[in-house]
Amino acid sequence: MIVEFSVKNFRSINTLQTLSFVATGLKSADEYSEVDENNICEEGDLRLLKTVGIYGANGSGKSNIISALNHFLTAIKSEASASSNLEYLNDPFLYQDNSEQTESFFQIVLLLNGRKFRYGFTVKEGNRNSNDQIVTNEWLFGIVEKNMSAYFTREGLVVSPRRVLNAEKIPSELPYNHSLYLTQAAAFDGTGICARIRQYLKGRTLSNSANGSVNFRRHSFKMVEQEDTKETLIYLLSVFNLKFTDITIQDQKDNEKGLNKIYSLDRIDFWKIIKLNETEKKIRLNLIKNESAGTQKLFELAGFLLSVFSMSVGGLLILDEIDSNFHPSLLIKLISLFNDPLINSNRTQLLFTSHDTNLLSPAIMRRDQFYFAEKLEDDSTRLYSLADLKGIRNDADFAKSYLAGLYGATPTLDKYLSIDTKQEYGTMEL
Repeated sequence: MIVEFSVKNFRSINTLQTLSFVATGLKSADEYSEVDENNICEEGDLRLLKTVGIYGANGSGKSNIISALNHFLTAIKSEASASSNLEYLNDPFLYQDNSEQTESFFQIVLLLNGRKFRYGFTVKEGNRNSNDQIVTNEWLFGIVEKNMSAYFTREGLVVSPRRVLNAEKIPSELPYNHSLYLTQAAAFDGTGICARIRQYLKGRTLSNSANGSVNFRRHSFKMVEQEDTKETLIYLLSVFNLKFTDITIQDQKDNEKGLNKIYSLDRIDFWKIIKLNETEKKIRLNLIKNESAGTQKLFELAGFLLSVFSMSVGGLLILDEIDSNFHPSLLIKLISLFNDPLINSNRTQLLFTSHDTNLLSPAIMRRDQFYFAEKLEDDSTRLYSLADLKGIRNDADFAKSYLAGLYGATPTLDKYLSIDTKQEYGTMEL
């Protein structure tokens, strides 16, 4: 499971900001005691949250937190190559001297088989003429006999392996400045800790950015192809008030190639049986032509959710703008699936951004499950938890207080004056 993620000097993020899944010591009000029981899982001596949501005004930087994590994970998942795959990570905070020569910091803490590991690296621009990026530092620490010890540390191209399993198999010299030692160690030692960490982050984390939607769809398509799993998919959709009797996939055209074509939503047909003049009629509804964007999005997610919840080991799902095209009631139901210990028995975690204040309720999530992104005077992003703020009751109306500006992270809106009005009346308020 993911314990926390930290980032510094990336886009609007200037100073170190940390997003934590560690539950604080707070307790929900007695009437919401089930929230504590359902939304927290215990792993050894840690109590971890299953869901965390980030709120904030447009342009506050909440999506930059998500992008930092996504690009960090993409770099870890990518295979070693002669060309750099760190381009999107090399995006330092612009409002500083010589920003192009500064390092960006990324680090994740995770639990793997009950053991805690801390992995990260720093990135900066290399050769400006070739648009290259380099890894300046890299590290992996893990719990060894109750203490956090270094498995390896790296500065430039110099790696100091200490506790990496089978270190003699792994070349200590890296081929390129942009290469990750974690990737190299995993390639030469498939059973070592580096391989296991990379395998977890590669196979157990997924986002709706980039090609994420196609990966979601792939699971739904595969479920439709099998009668038993299709029934389960249809049932899940019915829970969200999408009641269909059947789902079919249109034949693929011979000239259709690529994942986007293979898993195109216009190949999906929903079927309903309705009564017309005392007779039943079977109606076909194409997912693209006849259904809403919200139904399309839910179909993309449904098969993936069923696949994830059925796995023996959970992972991390990242959904930026989770409320896009979703009705508030549907969104609340989706969040409840992740917090339900019977449905989400493998403890898959969910990280999302949203503007939907219907989720800001102590009956749904705890205070430490809500984060806020706020723009500071220097245009940098500050990330903080609702649990960090003092004097807030655990049974408070979080949504009402947030919209009233009591928690910060809300937009500052000025009165609008037309150009003609401003010229005639200056800054006079209307």
